[in-house]
Amino acid sequence: MLWRNGFNVLLIDLHDTGDSTFDDGRSTIGNEEHRDVLGAWDWLVKEKGFDPKRIGLFANSLGSATANYAFGEEPRAAALFLQSTFGNLQQIIAAELARNGYPTFLAPAALVMGSVVTGENLFARNPVETIKEATGRPVYIVHTHADTRIDIGQSEQLAAAAKAAGANVTTWFPENGEHVQTPAAYPQEFEQRLVGFFKGALGK
Repeated sequence: MLWRNGFNVLLIDLHDTGDSTFDDGRSTIGNEEHRDVLGAWDWLVKEKGFDPKRIGLFANSLGSATANYAFGEEPRAAALFLQSTFGNLQQIIAAELARNGYPTFLAPAALVMGSVVTGENLFARNPVETIKEATGRPVYIVHTHADTRIDIGQSEQLAAAAKAAGANVTTWFPENGEHVQTPAAYPQEFEQRLVGFFKGALGK
């Protein structure tokens, strides 16, 4: 959608996924992976010569939390578009435990164990806190009410935290479409919103 509307697009695999380098095959829920996003951003600026004001981030689901962390750490990143993301880390871990038949009170222990196994502090970041670093930069959050993988309440919390911190937030919470399937449920409207957001945020 972005490419056919005249944008340059860089698609990356975070490490331990896709065709990227595999370290241990374990996710750190964005705590480590956000450095891959920052590395890609640095490459565009330093090696390819792109103006930082003309670079935005788009991500889905867990990738959205990762992009959120990178956006918070790099104040020159111009805009952030998130789809089907989560806001509260402990709540989403509890939801994943419930999905897999485990008691939700194990969520803090799961994060402790994950920190030990990965060697990365999984308590270091939380999307509802990191999004506050967006300050006046434009952020767009999309989530459907029909999402059964990540409840829409997660994105609502994220948007509320961003707005409370003075971020420039736009939300779209349509009814239909499963997890990250908003473009399939609303192809024309999704494209109009996505393209319009980045044209407004990054310039022509």
